[in-house]
Amino acid sequence: MESNKPKQLVTAAEVDDISRKVLTWANGFPDKPVSVIRYEYLEVDSATGDETGMALSTIQGTYITRRYILGGHQAEYQFKLIYRLKPAKSNDKRLKADALLNRFGDWARENVPSLGDGVRAIKVEPVTQSSKFAAYEDGYEDYQILMKLTYEVI
Repeated sequence: MESNKPKQLVTAAEVDDISRKVLTWANGFPDKPVSVIRYEYLEVDSATGDETGMALSTIQGTYITRRYILGGHQAEYQFKLIYRLKPAKSNDKRLKADALLNRFGDWARENVPSLGDGVRAIKVEPVTQSSKFAAYEDGYEDYQILMKLTYEVI
């Protein structure tokens, strides 16, 4: 029988700590086309000489999915990686944007982040394949992949 209890959020301090560690980990993605993946702020990366930018953003609250009898819990942190580019009329650039984010999803499955003492990443997985989610009048387009990190606090 399923419970109708509302999901319990983890503390704001825990989310802040996880966000910092996930951002550091995401910046270790070897195929990133920008010098730095930013957090919740997306601008183009002029340092690369290209009109691209990337940002990591949380999707919704981080929820406790399981409590342990001896203390601690398991939780789910949901985030997305956004890739902004100006593809003009190039379908190739659009397809490469999707391919890059899907490669990130594959890389994430094999390279879970280090979350510090007493916190262990169990798995990271894509929730979706990459897709375009916004187009702007100035010619920029945003592509995203939705991800889920399952971790435990011991």
